Amino acid sequence: MNPIWLRVIVGAMTGRQHKDIRTRTRSEDRGTRNYHEWRIRMNCLKNIVVGVDFSYFSKCALKQAARIAGWNQAKMHVLHVVDTSMVNHLKEFWGSGRALLGSQDAVEKIRDSAQVQLEETVGKVEAASLHIDANTGTPFIELLRRVRDNSADLLVLGSNGSSDPSKGAGVLATKCVRKAATKVLLVRADHAEPFKNVVACIDFSESSHRVIEQAIRVAQQDEASLHLLHVFSTPWKRANYVPKPSSEDQQQFSDSRIERMQLALEPFESETHALQVETSVVENARESDGIVQFIGDSGADLVVVGTRGCTGLRAVLLGTVAERIVRESPCSVLAVKPDDFAYDID
Repeated sequence: MNPIWLRVIVGAMTGRQHKDIRTRTRSEDRGTRNYHEWRIRMNCLKNIVVGVDFSYFSKCALKQAARIAGWNQAKMHVLHVVDTSMVNHLKEFWGSGRALLGSQDAVEKIRDSAQVQLEETVGKVEAASLHIDANTGTPFIELLRRVRDNSADLLVLGSNGSSDPSKGAGVLATKCVRKAATKVLLVRADHAEPFKNVVACIDFSESSHRVIEQAIRVAQQDEASLHLLHVFSTPWKRANYVPKPSSEDQQQFSDSRIERMQLALEPFESETHALQVETSVVENARESDGIVQFIGDSGADLVVVGTRGCTGLRAVLLGTVAERIVRESPCSVLAVKPDDFAYDID
C-alpha cells in the first residue's frame, strides 16, 4: 500500500504543534500503477473548452489545456469572444463603424480579425481534435453556452485577463467558477507545465468525494505529490456564547475530524497506490485563513476545491471559504461541481 502520512496540527497556524502518524506502508509496484492509470483513462475527459482573451494568463491556460487534452485525447474547443459592448462603443464613436472599418459590417470585420489573431495564438497547439472560433457576444454567456453545447468536461481559463493578479482572480473567471455547469480550471501565470504539488480541500460535504477523486486523477496524470487537507474551527472559538467544553471533550472533537478524514479516504485506497500522499487536519479560527496559508506554506501549484460546501444552500454556489480560495490562492485552482449542478443561461 502507498505511503499516507497523517499530520495533525493542533491550535492556530502560528506556533502550531504537529505530529506525524504513519498509517500505511510504501509500495513501488509498477504493475499496480499501470492498472490504476488504465482505470483513470477509462474515465478520461472528452471535451475541453478554453477561453482565450490574448492575455499572458490565457496563453498559459491554453498551454495547460493542450497538455491535459493530449493526455486524455480530448477535443479542444478554443474560444475568443468579441464583446458586443466594445463593438457598440466603436459604432457610436465612428458612426456605424464605416469610417473605421470601411463598407463591411463592423461586427463581422472585427470578428474576422479576432479569428486570425486567435489562430495565430493557438499556433502549433496539438490536440486529438481542435476547434478554433472567434464569436461575438457577452463573454460570460458565450463561454457557458459553449460548455453546454459541447457537453464540456472542463472549462479552462486564465485566472486573470487585464485585472491586477495581486487582487485575486478576475471577475469573468470568478463568475465562470460560480455558474459553469462543469469543472473549471483557473490557471495562474507560468502554470503551463505538469503540476507537482496538488492540495485537495476536504470539508466532508457532498462535493468532497468528487474533490478527492479529481485531485487523485491529476496527481496520477502528472505524477505529482498529493496533499489532502481538512481545516476546521471549533464552535466555542467561533462564538463566545457557546460553552467551552472540557479538555477531554475538546480532544475528542479534534479526534472526530481525524476519524472523518480517514473514513472519507477509505473508498480511494486502491486509487492512491504508488502516489505520494499526505493528509493534514488543521485547526484554525477561520477555515479560509488556514487553507490559504497552508497553500502558500506547502508550495502547492494546484488546489482542488468543491463549489458547494456544508451549507447545502443552492443559491450559495461557492460559499465564503471556496470564494476566498478562488480569490486569494497563489496557485492554479480546479473548482469541482456537484453532479446535479445546473445554471440556466437562456
